Amino acid sequence: MPLNKARLIQRLITMLHKPSTTGNVETAAQELADAIEEYVKSGTVTGICGGAGSPLTQGKVT
Repeated sequence: MPLNKARLIQRLITMLHKPSTTGNVETAAQELADAIEEYVKSGTVTGICGGAGSPLTQGKVT
């Protein structure tokens, strides 16, 4: 699955409009971190691996 920037933007807009995050740095930071984590985990990594324990080469995240 490719990275979904539109979903990340919508999640951030929703987060910033919630009363629980307005003026509450800890809650806002946690929700921001959750949104970024979800965005990064939604990507697909592809590349070539030389074998067990070898580094990924010619890799990319989409």
